[in-house]
Amino acid sequence: MDKKEFIRTAITAVSGSKYPAGIAVAQAAHESAWGASQLSLKANNYFGIKAHGDAESIAFPTIEVVNGKSVTLQARFARYPDVGACFADRDRIITQLACYQDARANASDPELFARCLARHWATDPKYAEKLLKIYRDNKLEKL
Repeated sequence: MDKKEFIRTAITAVSGSKYPAGIAVAQAAHESAWGASQLSLKANNYFGIKAHGDAESIAFPTIEVVNGKSVTLQARFARYPDVGACFADRDRIITQLACYQDARANASDPELFARCLARHWATDPKYAEKLLKIYRDNKLEKL
């Protein structure tokens, strides 16, 4: 899938979200390598969402930043029936978890929303900047 096709697919999946669409597309692009990652191809997981409890899952190595150092760990990731289910779960996570309160409160400002989201979504201290670069470079603010 090329970038244009990925963006079209992601726009369809994010329709109806109350959170900034362009940030969701940028985050999905970053987390899934524009839909080319094994996690997105094998599990329809475009956001690196970890599995919890008895949820259907798939194991993959992942890079996390621990005490300022990048380490590779094995993790269980959620498996989804389709891309829409993955995008819906992302919205559910942001809506329900208390740690995303600041992101919810800043949903009308996409760049601030991304910065608030990044504080808890990923361990990479440069995560927000990576999302915002994709957001700006691909003119996703127009979504």
